[in-house]
Amino acid sequence: MVLNLTNMSGEVTYKCPKCGFTTEANTWLIKCPRCGSPLDVSHDLRKPRELSRRELARILPIKEPLSLGEGLTPLVRRGDYYFKLEYLNPTGSFKDRGWSLALSVLRNDVTVVEDSSGNAGLSLAAYSAVKGVKARIYVPKTAPEAKKRLMRLLGANVVEAATRADASSLAMSFTEGVYVGHSWNPFFIHGVKLIAYELALELGSIDNVVAPLGNGTLTLGLYLGFKEAEELKLIKDMPRIIAVEASGYEWAYSMLHNTPMGVKATLPDGIIVPQPPRLNQIVDAIRDTGGDVVVVDDQGVIDGLRNSIRLGFIIEPTSAVVFKALKEVKANGTTVAILTGSGLKLSNELYRLIYGE
Repeated sequence: MVLNLTNMSGEVTYKCPKCGFTTEANTWLIKCPRCGSPLDVSHDLRKPRELSRRELARILPIKEPLSLGEGLTPLVRRGDYYFKLEYLNPTGSFKDRGWSLALSVLRNDVTVVEDSSGNAGLSLAAYSAVKGVKARIYVPKTAPEAKKRLMRLLGANVVEAATRADASSLAMSFTEGVYVGHSWNPFFIHGVKLIAYELALELGSIDNVVAPLGNGTLTLGLYLGFKEAEELKLIKDMPRIIAVEASGYEWAYSMLHNTPMGVKATLPDGIIVPQPPRLNQIVDAIRDTGGDVVVVDDQGVIDGLRNSIRLGFIIEPTSAVVFKALKEVKANGTTVAILTGSGLKLSNELYRLIYGE
């Protein structure tokens, strides 16, 4: 079935980074029709004149984004580091930025299908409710109960699978809806890239950005945003991207350093993922910035949660992985850590992990 896109602005093009396939982005494509790889989207760049929601929306390849008030999240300083509080987005994670754009290009008469460990599904459920479309979300049975309840509360059809990999496979094979999976979705990354624009407009010069790495939408969104900001002369140089992966799921680290996987972590569920479909792009982005990957185990997550609470940040275990990177990596100059997801959805678990009760 051909699904025409809507709400587009300017010339927007699909391009496959692997085989070079290119076509106008006027119908929905989730993967390259020639080689099956994830697609990228390109569009005319527009330089924001100021840091405002209106100006940031002009950057995107759509006429008007579907919005719940996402973005313009606080940037606070604690000691030597800045922290971007993405967990204060409407549904408690940076994923709101991606769905604000990615759902804006689809019609209202579709059922959207996604696989998620929690935050992406919760965010999709909320934006689907506002848009008025049905959402079918596949999650691993280990996904936090609070997040699954919130998805259902927002009207989503939540289907539990045995594992994260099974959730992905089932979602992609479901034929009675439109698969919009965030790890494949070429528009999602363009919503996320606004984090980089906000940092560029707020700080002007950034040397290092530290962020969790799972399927790579945040890493690639930051990379894309900073590349565009550099081209538009909002920043002089690209910051290094320091990505943080969960032990046992260190796909990018293993590719960069040719090492085997470590003991599997269990706590940072948002980055406990099967091999990301955009792994090669992720590794290329980290290399291009002169960055690196840090691997965190469960003890590192607990230590990070304790650090975050002392600083007044109520974040989830996945977000807490950045603290090990801040400790291990020699980060000279201006360093920003992205705190991706709220801990308010997991308060009982946080108390148990931090205090051992």
